[in-house]
Amino acid sequence: MIRKSIILLVPLMASSCSYVGLDRFFGESDVKDWLETEASTTSEIPQGLDQPKFVDLMPIPDVIDYRGLTGQTIEVGLPDALNTGFAVEQIVIRRLGDERWVFLDLPTAVIWPQMVLFWEENQLPVASLDPRQGVLETEWLMGAYGNPDEIYESLTSSAAWSFQPKAQQYKFRVRIEPGVRTGSSELYIEQKQRRIGEQLEVDWASGSDNSELEGKLLSVMAYYLGDRMVEGPKVSLLAAGLQESKANLITQPTGMVLSYKLDLDRAWATVGAALEDAKVTVDDRDRSSGIFYVTYSSRHDPNPGFLSRVLGRRTSELEVGEGHSFQVLLDGREKEVLVTVAAGEEPVDDVTRNLILRERLLKLIKEYST
Repeated sequence: MIRKSIILLVPLMASSCSYVGLDRFFGESDVKDWLETEASTTSEIPQGLDQPKFVDLMPIPDVIDYRGLTGQTIEVGLPDALNTGFAVEQIVIRRLGDERWVFLDLPTAVIWPQMVLFWEENQLPVASLDPRQGVLETEWLMGAYGNPDEIYESLTSSAAWSFQPKAQQYKFRVRIEPGVRTGSSELYIEQKQRRIGEQLEVDWASGSDNSELEGKLLSVMAYYLGDRMVEGPKVSLLAAGLQESKANLITQPTGMVLSYKLDLDRAWATVGAALEDAKVTVDDRDRSSGIFYVTYSSRHDPNPGFLSRVLGRRTSELEVGEGHSFQVLLDGREKEVLVTVAAGEEPVDDVTRNLILRERLLKLIKEYST
């Protein structure tokens, strides 16, 4: 009886779809109508009622047709596949000049609670913390005078009290910022020190007083976070607001631009490393002018699959005589660096295809930026 009821129910449900109009969502002509549908007018609240401020959570941006595709019929292919095979460790200590930081391939909302737990487990008092800004600052901590290993040991074991005449006070400031790559984070540590009883106004803008001690604590925290991540991530809802990446693609009337919220030296190193990791051929570079001269092809594949490596040719062989020359230009501004791609000495003849290749190269640089 149950089986007969199910058999009767199936055609009834199928017929009811047309009755309530659900078949409209599955027709090819209706899909076209949906794509051509314009936005409806904004609803207005009558006078005399509360007028809450309306925030559009899903605004439709203005489309800048710099390719000149308006009025043309084009075939849209499949979107570019997301790359999941980065040759980067999950937690890496990086250094550029005098600046060093921990790169973590995890979002800030996951890193923040583990970082706070580090100070609690080591019984190091925290003076203030702001998860929305990603900043933690410790109290002035009693520690011994000596090399970084001795200082860190005294801080975590309270051994400084045994060496009162040689003891000093140390203060640390930790910053967690969104990384260049989407979903990644960067952890910075700054350190200050003073003699016991000395009144010192802290100026974090001047850098650390002891760079070796800064490096020691940065290394210890990197290993600690690596061990904690194995146990499973915890998430801070307050720190989840730190989502803005340091690298963003911006559409302008002249084309697409990659914006780095970095200084010029780091942006130059980031673009160079991204091109190398993405296996893009760099023919030459001009640091003073901020230009990378590269060769790029539409058949470029930074991570060929197993069958492609066994049965196909290598990427470098595919691009011999087939690639096109491009210039990757870096323009340093006050608070950002803009990266654009221009045609080189052997540009693509087709204007639209030239724009598409330049966009792909720019997206590839962003994808491999760390």
